[in-house]
This record gives sequence, C-alpha cells and structure tokens, in this order.
Amino acid sequence: MTKVSGMPSLFILLSITLLSCAESVPRFQNNSQPTVRVGIVENRERVVFRLDKDASLSHSTGGFSLPNAPEGEWNVEAVSVAGAVMEYRLSVGLEKTRYAAEGIVDYVAGKGFSASVRKVDLHIAKPLQYIHNATFQTLLTRKFSSKEEAISYQSQIRSRINTELAAIPTKKSVGKLKFTHVESGDTFEARGAVRIRTAGLRIADVDVGSGFHWERSEVRSYENLIEFFLDYSGKITVINELPLENYIKGVVPSEMSAGFPLEALKAQAVTARVESVAKIGLRHPHEPFDLCDDVHCQAFGGASSRSKSTDEAVAATRGIFMIYQNGLANAFYSGVCGGHTESNENVWNMDKLDYLRGRLDKFGRTLNSSLENEKAVKRWIDSKPDVHCNSFNRDAPGSIQYSKKYFRWNVEYKRLELEKIIQRNSGESFGSLIDLKPLKRGVSGRIVELEVVGSERRFKIGKELAIRKALSEKTLYSACFYVEKIGLKKTPDRFVLHGAGWGHGVGMCQVGAAVMARQGVKYEQILAHYYNGVRLRKLYL
Repeated sequence: MTKVSGMPSLFILLSITLLSCAESVPRFQNNSQPTVRVGIVENRERVVFRLDKDASLSHSTGGFSLPNAPEGEWNVEAVSVAGAVMEYRLSVGLEKTRYAAEGIVDYVAGKGFSASVRKVDLHIAKPLQYIHNATFQTLLTRKFSSKEEAISYQSQIRSRINTELAAIPTKKSVGKLKFTHVESGDTFEARGAVRIRTAGLRIADVDVGSGFHWERSEVRSYENLIEFFLDYSGKITVINELPLENYIKGVVPSEMSAGFPLEALKAQAVTARVESVAKIGLRHPHEPFDLCDDVHCQAFGGASSRSKSTDEAVAATRGIFMIYQNGLANAFYSGVCGGHTESNENVWNMDKLDYLRGRLDKFGRTLNSSLENEKAVKRWIDSKPDVHCNSFNRDAPGSIQYSKKYFRWNVEYKRLELEKIIQRNSGESFGSLIDLKPLKRGVSGRIVELEVVGSERRFKIGKELAIRKALSEKTLYSACFYVEKIGLKKTPDRFVLHGAGWGHGVGMCQVGAAVMARQGVKYEQILAHYYNGVRLRKLYL
C-alpha cells in the first residue's frame, strides 16, 4: 500500500507495481517528434533533488496525484527492498535485424562458441519511416548465476572473442520509494514509479564522464517529466522523459562547445538526432529507459546545459535525419580524429558500412602511404599535418584551442606503474611487462589488435576501446599511438605512448567540423565530407 504522512488528502492509496520495460519505450505519433526516456541517475540508495518551480507529483499508474508539490529540497530513499533475480550472459552483439544477428551466430561458431539470438521487442508505433521496432541480441549459450562468474569466464575467452556482460532480469525487484520534504518533514511511500512533471528540478551529484579523464559530479537541472523507480538492483534510478528536440538541445552543448561556429553546431544537432533514434534498444535493451546521459549513448546535460547558440542550431535543423540508401544512417562522431577518420568495422563488431570509410580530414586529398604501416604511422604521429582538425592552423577558431592537447599527445609510464594498470584493467597476470606490440592497425593508424608481452605470458587485446581502457587509469585519448621503450634492459624502465587524436575517430570529427564551419562550409557539406553518400531528410515538422 502507498503510505502517506502529513501530505494532502488527494493522495489515493493503491497498490502499484513497476512499469514494464515495454511501457518505457518512446511512442511515436503521426507527423510529430518522438519522446525519449533518458537515464540521468542510476543505482543510488538515496537521491537529493530540489523543486524550484511549479510541479505536479503523481504515481505512474494514476494511483495518486499532488497537483502543487511543495518547492524546496526533497530526499528519496529505497526502503524494504529485495533486488531482482538476474541471469548473467555474455553478449556478442545487438542488431536491428535478425538476419544480422544470425550472421554473428555463424561468426561465433567459427570461433568455437555456441550462441543464440534473443529478440527484444520495443513495442513502438512506426509512423516515422526507418525506425526499427525490435532489436536482436546475440548471446553465448552459457548462463551464469553471478556477475563474478560471468566476468571470470569473459576474461578466459578474451583472446578469442570480444563480449559484453549482459544482466537479464528473470524476476523484478520489490520495495518502496520513500519521499521526504526536508523543510516540512512530510513523507510518503510508494510501490512502483513516481512521476514529477515540472519546469524546474535540480538533482545533486549527477555523475559525468564515468571512466574518462573528465570524470566528475555536478548539480543539473531538468524539465518535463522526471520519473523515480526501483531498478533491478533494488536501488533508485531516475529518468527524464522529454520530446526528442528538447533532448537534442541538452545533448549538443554537452557534446560540442556552444562557442563553435553555428554550421558546426547544426551538423552536431543532426548527428545527435540520428544517433539518439538509431541507438534505441541497442544500448540498454533490458532497462526501462532508452538512452543514458553519458558518452556510452550521448552526453546529455539536461536543461542546465542549454545555450542560445545550440538551441538555434537544433531549431534550424528540426526533424532532419541522415538517410543512407533505404535506412537510417549511423551518425558516429568523436572529438578529434587526429587528421584521419577510421572505418567503422575496425572499431566495433559490425559490418563494413560504405558511408563510414576512414578518410583524410582534408577536402580532396589522400595520403601517399598507408597508416596501417608502422613506419608510416610513426611519421604521421610525429608530424602536424595540414588537416581540418589541426588546431595549430591559423584558420582554427579560438573556441577549439583546447584541442591542441588532443591533436598530438604523449603519455609516459614507469614500467611497474603500467604493469599494475594493465593487470587491474584486463584481469590478466603476465609477469614483468616487456613490450606492447601493435598486431593490426586501422586506416587511421588506430590499433585494432594489441599484444601485451610479459615475462611469463603474452596475450592479445582486441578493438579500440578495450585497448584504450587497458592502458590507462582513465581511458586513453585514442588508440592511434606508437610505443617508445626507454632503458636498454630486457624489461624497459619506462614506456612512452606517442599518440594522435581523441576518441574512436569514426564519422564526424567535431573539431574538424568547427574549422570547416569557420572557413564558410555549410553544415550539409560538413556532413557530406564525413558521411559519404548520405542524404538529409526531414521526418517530422
């Protein structure tokens, strides 16, 4: 039962349950923009928020309603909780079609593993063309009763196949949310989700940039619909549900400086809009929200991040998407490509896409030598080529000067320090670190497969992000680097990584886009440079 203490009598006591994942997926209406659900706080025992403006508070099923919720500080706690029962599996990929997922099953079989496809229905109407209504997850057949058991097996097979941990609920969590208005001391408890509709709500200690060098927490403001509920761990997750265009207005200034030229901001608005819709069901298939608020999906700073220039860019491109052939394009983007973008299949387990070919970040020019060659990539990293994202160029706008430290960079480690980092991040024991050997590079020079050579054993790390995470306390800027060993002994004294760029390098280079915009290039031309053969189409007014 819902329990109310000291609150107005318009609360109606009803037994209520959590919303199902299916009810959490965005609904699309004819000729209108989608609504998206963004996870803004996850896995918390306690959440503190402040209501600054008029707000209404209600239960998700309409069990009770408080049309004029008191302003001021509120605490939310999880009480009388039992977490969900989870089944742990290892995922090899999420696709929009069963055909693509079955292709992964065949690939996995060739590696000596058994896998199956699990359909995840999104239950959405499809008046917007190109929107998928289900995703298909390829899972290794073996099941695990604990997260630790799954991670241990994942470590054992890492050299043979790349996987991600998938936690699949088989029984929901149960418990209550306890809301307390700090000033009055009034409280109420509710089973299931509680919604607040407001023009102004601030949440303290929102995590930003988890696992990256800009990791921090901050106070953020949100508007529209805020929903609190118990997640599968029996802790609190908070969702911001809002129209897609409002969401994009919170993404653009979080992903690109509001000081960038307007045409670059327009290009960012289009790519962010495409990515948000394309990723639905592919990032959080077992969660009651569509996208998280961090770089795993897209950085979303809420209403507090918005600015006049980025709002203008979003409004100017309202409803515009990138289409390739007869489907929605993947609009990947990254901070600084380092002078050459990367081909998609070298970064993720996905088919080669013709519009995501790695290319020199300069109109009408190509390189004379391949960056897949070790000598060529060393010369490339040691130079400052005349490319769009070279922020040392005189045409570079002042707003991108921060990117100089990413265009070319060095990271130096003592051997013992790097050994500990690799062992901790990879879970591998290998003795003393002797060497780091690139086994395969992509067209941008980014390492696709790296061999760690130790005194006791050697092992491989595959794919760009896994390499970046293995070699740094906070994720390495990029996987485009070469290794300098210092010290003439069998085991070097120090390792220096000489690198180029920030991010995976696929699709649009954000700093390159800013330089092009400064030179008078329109956003349509910027997108055409980074996504060869796509066309723009307005899908709603």
